[in-house]
Amino acid sequence: MLDNTSDPQRVPPHDDWLDLQTAREQLMEHIARFLTTSSGQNAWDEHNAPPVLGLKVSAGLGKTRTALECIAKHGHEFLKRGHILFYVPTLDLAVEAEKTFRELNSDHPSFVLRGRSALNPGTATAMCARSDVAKEIAKNVSSVTRALCREENRAGKIVEAACAKGCPYLAQEAITKPHVVFLAHSYLNSKPPLSCPVALRIIDEKFWKEMINIETLPHDDWMFTPDHLKDEALKECYIDTQETVSAALREKKPVHLALRDKKITAKSLRDLGTAERLAMPVLELDPGLPENLVRLQIASFDHAKANSIKVRSLVFNLLARTIGRGGTERLSLAKPTEQSGNRALIKVHQLDEIPVDAPILLLDADLDETIVSRFCANAKFERLLTRPKAHVIQVSDQTLAYSTLKGEEHKERRDDIVRIIKREIERARKKDVLVVAPKAVLHKLYEDNGETFNDRSTQPQMLHGATVRWFGPRLLGVNTYSDFATIILVGRLQLPVVALEDQLRALFGDSDMPLSFTDGERLMASKTSLLRADDTRVDVKVRSHPDPRGAALLRQSREAQSEQAIARLRLLSTDTPKRVLVLSNVPLPGLPVNDWLKFDAVVQDKSDEQVSKKYQKLERAIDGANGPVLRGIRLSPSGLTKDAKDVFPSFESAKEFRKKLPSEVMLQWVKSIAADRGLSATSMLLSRSMRGGHKTHAVVFTTAKGAQQLSQHLWPEFDKHIVSEERPVIRNDETAVLEPLS
Repeated sequence: MLDNTSDPQRVPPHDDWLDLQTAREQLMEHIARFLTTSSGQNAWDEHNAPPVLGLKVSAGLGKTRTALECIAKHGHEFLKRGHILFYVPTLDLAVEAEKTFRELNSDHPSFVLRGRSALNPGTATAMCARSDVAKEIAKNVSSVTRALCREENRAGKIVEAACAKGCPYLAQEAITKPHVVFLAHSYLNSKPPLSCPVALRIIDEKFWKEMINIETLPHDDWMFTPDHLKDEALKECYIDTQETVSAALREKKPVHLALRDKKITAKSLRDLGTAERLAMPVLELDPGLPENLVRLQIASFDHAKANSIKVRSLVFNLLARTIGRGGTERLSLAKPTEQSGNRALIKVHQLDEIPVDAPILLLDADLDETIVSRFCANAKFERLLTRPKAHVIQVSDQTLAYSTLKGEEHKERRDDIVRIIKREIERARKKDVLVVAPKAVLHKLYEDNGETFNDRSTQPQMLHGATVRWFGPRLLGVNTYSDFATIILVGRLQLPVVALEDQLRALFGDSDMPLSFTDGERLMASKTSLLRADDTRVDVKVRSHPDPRGAALLRQSREAQSEQAIARLRLLSTDTPKRVLVLSNVPLPGLPVNDWLKFDAVVQDKSDEQVSKKYQKLERAIDGANGPVLRGIRLSPSGLTKDAKDVFPSFESAKEFRKKLPSEVMLQWVKSIAADRGLSATSMLLSRSMRGGHKTHAVVFTTAKGAQQLSQHLWPEFDKHIVSEERPVIRNDETAVLEPLS
């Protein structure tokens, strides 16, 4: 477990890169060994927890297919006892994974578990004929199936709705023979309609966000004593508790200590929770009700009242469980916002646990041991990382967050992004280019182009010839873009601090280690490093969370989303390195950077030197400023003043220009500028024989053959004109500051 003294923005070392073949062999070995060693055990309890293995695997290594191959080979022992559940982020990926499994010609039976609103592949209609009603009542009934579909009445008779017979959704529950079942992550926090026991769980990609459940209660509903409290002592206890909790949350003090000071006990809190539970309104439904009566019952039910009672009950029960321990940080008071109807909210940050009834195998390119250990304390971990094959260009001086792109005053910067996209399309030479950005950024780019971006479309959308996608879970595991030549990331996906700290409270709010929070919902500057393609590191600063656990959560939504998007090009197995442009300055731990450049340099397809003020000043001088293009230029301050007086009007201005600019570097600049203009350039050494041999560096814009003659013509006051040998260029790397710290 991390503690508050560790570096919140730690970067794992990457001296453990494996070659592709070795990594794939080790991946197969780890999964096969886990399955064979855990398949013979079946008695799990609190004293004998099932084994858990977490594999952090580079995206593109083939973790999903390898796991499927291992199931096909070693799954028979598990299937003697129950289902093998294979969780993936979305239903579409579940369908794809099950198809891949069938193609392995395994004898093991399999199917895709579909939710009520999912389309039945046989009929193209919803799996449940009343899926809209089911969604509406889900929070207010103990079982949707018993309320709408099928239940046993008091007489022991099964009562069914008319649509229950032949219902494809309910038919899934009737499957009693063990299968390999492919299902979405959303089933991790709800009971899937399966009657067979579970023998093994495999969870592909990060899952923990699905386990978080945040319930909210308007603060004014909390402030007033509920009408259903009739007992005077209970009313008084409610008032004391409400005032104490509100004050503690407002003042950001430990709630459990404030309650103890008020002599409020766990028993009184449990009594308040029980009173709320008993007052909960009941949505009276049964499968035999006609549809019109079902609609009437739902319409007349007080959903807001039910929610208020439920959340108050959650608050009291949470406080009752934790007041005698170290307290809880799962409660918070959120200030009014437009999204909350300008009402302050009491938040209860809940976390569902993963069932511990079977062995668990976790496969994730972004696996974080701190987060996984919160769910599975006995988890063991392995890392299998392979170096991506890519030429990576990353911006060093801008985040390109949406706030820096959304306004009319930011139109020029958006135009710069379009310029980069168009240039990369041309450079790709008819090969495909993928652009990934936050939805809001894509809306602005499309709007600038007179088009409308459809963020609900399942079909590819194009912008200036590039395919576009947005950051998010629907990009995970997608292989559609494996043949693309280039990817451009615009900005990054970063959660609002409020949302990040909601996750922090839910995951670690009952930890023995108190949580640390931001000051004024602002991330802090933190030291980290950027990995270069030559395996050196550049010290940089990045915005991070003060709590190491919060920093880990931030990386899961920011850095990990960017790395996952880049991995869609399958950089591990490509024969030719692909081109990756990261238009954001947040370092990505698994992505060595070839060119770490300022945004303006990327826009102009130049180096940082070429967009520097000194370089551009030298360009103006060579271009002749207000006159013809120069035929040659001396590099000394006095020579600059004489040869390019419109740009260097005084000796002092030329001397200031040369400060901290070595002759070797300036010589290289002059030759680079000449090359851009199609000019030949030859370096010269000039000297006067009567002045002790002091030499002046110069460049004439002609070939070596005519260099001496042109030099003598331009600068006849010198006695010697010698064609000079080139010297190596000296460059100094500087520490970069990634984000403005003010």
